[in-house]
Amino acid sequence: MDKEKKYKIKLTLIRHGSTRLNEEKRYMGWIDEELSENGKKMLVAKKDLYEGYDLVFASPMLRCRQTADILFLNRDVKIIDNWKEMNFGKFDGKNYKELSDDIDYKVWIDSGCMGQIPGGEKMSSFVERSMNGLDIFFDICEAYMPKYDISKKAILNAAAVVHGGTIMALLGSLTDNDYFDLIVGNGEGYELLFEDKKLISYRLIKDNNAL
Repeated sequence: MDKEKKYKIKLTLIRHGSTRLNEEKRYMGWIDEELSENGKKMLVAKKDLYEGYDLVFASPMLRCRQTADILFLNRDVKIIDNWKEMNFGKFDGKNYKELSDDIDYKVWIDSGCMGQIPGGEKMSSFVERSMNGLDIFFDICEAYMPKYDISKKAILNAAAVVHGGTIMALLGSLTDNDYFDLIVGNGEGYELLFEDKKLISYRLIKDNNAL
């Protein structure tokens, strides 16, 4: 890329559609579950929110790839492994009630959910992995730029179907917001605008806040 020019990249982070575990309010990290029928129907209704992207990315998890297939039919989807959800280890697939007597769970909750999960990840490791994924995203965008007529449009428009935790990890690192204040529903997300890889603005995307 021409280093003398300032390039802008708009990245829309979209949380995948709902699954059975989501609907049952269970932890879902590396369990590779498909979308529920309700989740698929919800995404079809939201397709008009997400249009006009130059590049499409996704987590490798099935629920994200299925979401991308529904929202971006017949598009080439670039997978970023680092954008997998947090690994919830022994908590995966369980809900609060089932874990209420688990001493490891109590210790984790008492840590503000920042401690090491047995068989899983520590929050700091998950956030670092997610941010490394952002570097990979920028590298792919830069490799695409020679094919992209920057003189016609000054912004490269990309979408990424990822996880609620991934969105929270990225925005929590890039802004002053608390991780847990950045929760979004299934099929919702945030639009981020970068200039020379620096975040300059962001906004929440919901049904009543169409692009």
